[in-house]
Amino acid sequence: MPRKSNKVSKALNAAVNRWKLKVDLKQQDASSSSSSLSSSPSLNVEMGSIVDLDYDETKDESEGEGGNKNSKLKIELPIIGDLFEICKSACGSRNLSVLIYTILRYLNITWRDTGGLLKNIGAYRCENAHKRAEIFISGDIEVFQEEGREGKYHETFYDMFPELEADAKLFAIESCSHKSADFTAIDLANFIDEKFYELTQTSKLDDALVRSVESCRLDLRRWGAKFQPNTQRPYFEGHERQDVITHRQEFISYFLQRKDLYYTITDGDQPVWKIPSHNPSILIFHDESTFKSGEMSAKRWTVEGHTPFFSKGRGRSYMISDFIVQHPSGPFFSLSDAEYGKAVKKFPSLSSDDDVLIYIRNSATAGINVGIEGYFDNGTILSQFERFFQLISFKQDFKGHDIVVVVDNARTHSAREYSINEFSKGIGTKCPADSIDYVDHTGKLVSISCSFTTGEYRGKTKGLLQLAKELKVPVRHSINLVELRALLAQHPAFQNVSKLEILGKKYNIKVIFCPKFHCELNAIEGLWCHMKQYVRKKSDQTFPTMLRLISESRDNFKERKIHMKLFRRFWRSIDAYSQGKSYGEVLSLFFGQACKSDVVSHRKITNSKLK
Repeated sequence: MPRKSNKVSKALNAAVNRWKLKVDLKQQDASSSSSSLSSSPSLNVEMGSIVDLDYDETKDESEGEGGNKNSKLKIELPIIGDLFEICKSACGSRNLSVLIYTILRYLNITWRDTGGLLKNIGAYRCENAHKRAEIFISGDIEVFQEEGREGKYHETFYDMFPELEADAKLFAIESCSHKSADFTAIDLANFIDEKFYELTQTSKLDDALVRSVESCRLDLRRWGAKFQPNTQRPYFEGHERQDVITHRQEFISYFLQRKDLYYTITDGDQPVWKIPSHNPSILIFHDESTFKSGEMSAKRWTVEGHTPFFSKGRGRSYMISDFIVQHPSGPFFSLSDAEYGKAVKKFPSLSSDDDVLIYIRNSATAGINVGIEGYFDNGTILSQFERFFQLISFKQDFKGHDIVVVVDNARTHSAREYSINEFSKGIGTKCPADSIDYVDHTGKLVSISCSFTTGEYRGKTKGLLQLAKELKVPVRHSINLVELRALLAQHPAFQNVSKLEILGKKYNIKVIFCPKFHCELNAIEGLWCHMKQYVRKKSDQTFPTMLRLISESRDNFKERKIHMKLFRRFWRSIDAYSQGKSYGEVLSLFFGQACKSDVVSHRKITNSKLK
């Protein structure tokens, strides 16, 4: 007789041990002596044999005399072992062991008890079942289903219909890409069923599916799909809209043509400054961000029973408006005491305390207590920028340089001097400006007063109809206001620039707006990322501590020279866009792990890939 394999021997030993244990338990139970085994069962148990057990069906006395049809079962270890023998012949002992292991662990059965049960019924050991469960939970279904013993034992459904798998996978990916969340495994099963009969050119005779819903759910896992909370969704807000692309191309072209004029950063782990040889320009980035005292780091080490209590809510807010300078003297702009003294002599208002903004000494970096002093709006931004433009002319390191300031397209920055929608049609009606200034087709600056200075209407506003006549735009006297606004909107007189750009021209400084939805082209976004990470890690959720940590985080940012890598990443993004890369591709190349999807939130700027 040939020697039994290890697997068969293991099953036989487990069966023998189960029956020995049953006999011992029966003998010890005096109350059930009448049902005890009269003699020990034969130990000559063959592999796969099924033993019929007589077990009591006890009635629940609380159910009444009639009892309950669903009586409780007196389940014993040998019964479980025999069930395992039956089931493993159909699906294999490995997957069945993993199923039992995960159920027991879900029910908080200890590792020791779980291991003992698996051993006694002839299943896989705890260690092996745990490893297989980890593989399944990680979503690697192909590895989980591999036998690891010279290939598969039989062809699978998709081995026979590989083109059907490709179509099904494409259908699943497209369905998961929709905004609606109504896609289920049933939809996939119905799709496969329909495609199967199309492919085989056969007719469906009943309601049965060619591939079950359960199998389709496993297919989705194997293809990388996960059923998880619908949070932190990537979203699209017009990053590749035609007007945005046009603005982006103009922005990219402007900087590429002048790249040699700016201070840039070398490649490598130890970046150094590259100094322009002629007509040097200094690039400055500006933005605002809000810090909340209640915000904490998302992850931390904890010990059960020793976790501190936290404050509810996000706490008080503090908003910062700052600049970072692409120059060796940076990254933050400030004057020395001597330079600041000269600036105050020329602009005495610099020494006056602002009623709303809190400035850092000798600089234009400003903060505001949100909800108490107010909020950064266009008025406060203009006030801050005027202070900045006044100070910058006294910075000795900037002498002989052209200054370019990059800001985002927020309304606080891009508000215009006036809009045609603010004008009314008739004489004496609403008019937001004293005069309209524009450059005509000959390059001449033209200024038209918005009010009558002589005649019967002296002192009254002219209205759009009269302004159209003076601008020599032919209009009907009966034209309505909507048509009149649409007609004049194309005239250079109403295509005016923002208040911030006008303020910049006053001090001979150029202001450039980032394309909409493109925060990656504003290097200061990386500053906020670093500062908030620093503050949240060390915060105790009090407002004074947050203010102290904000100051410390700025110092830490400078000490670690993170600004140099941010500036280098700005120019790499410029180069990537010039090579035809899309918004999603640029973020995948240069930004964090959250940017792997095709289109990622334009607010999702991280420093995790900063090099």
